Amino acid sequence: MNATSQALIANVVPNGRLLSAVGYANGNHRATVLTSWKEIARYMGKGVRTVQRWEQDFGLPVRRPYGSNKKAILARPQDLDAWVAMRCQSRAAVEILQDRPNGHPAGQVAKRLSALNAGVQTSRMLREDNRALMREIREALRELRASINSIESKHRSLPGL
Repeated sequence: MNATSQALIANVVPNGRLLSAVGYANGNHRATVLTSWKEIARYMGKGVRTVQRWEQDFGLPVRRPYGSNKKAILARPQDLDAWVAMRCQSRAAVEILQDRPNGHPAGQVAKRLSALNAGVQTSRMLREDNRALMREIREALRELRASINSIESKHRSLPGL
């Protein structure tokens, strides 16, 4: 789990209890993609049926590969961490929203702050994903250049050309 994901979940799970209980917070597991409900459930510290229900009812961010059956799924740990952070609000914010009438300024401020916090967290996650993709593109370009140079040098060394 990267630093951003740890920061997002720090307020949701005290002392990293959930993740350390399943062996992810201490760096034992470096999965970049979880490929089964069992792995996702282990990562979340819940049962398979629970995470399947979360996907159906609450939009747990899992993906299905294009053209595969419904059983094949993929999930990235950082997406799951961000989802948990966005879904779990602090009790103070919830109490403010419940204690105030809909038109009350404090309730409106709490709603706006909650939406802003979710937007900031999403922005951070997207920025980190963008950086990772840029690193992958740079590496692919390096490999492509090396392949082109290799082909050119072989072509030059052929007799009669």
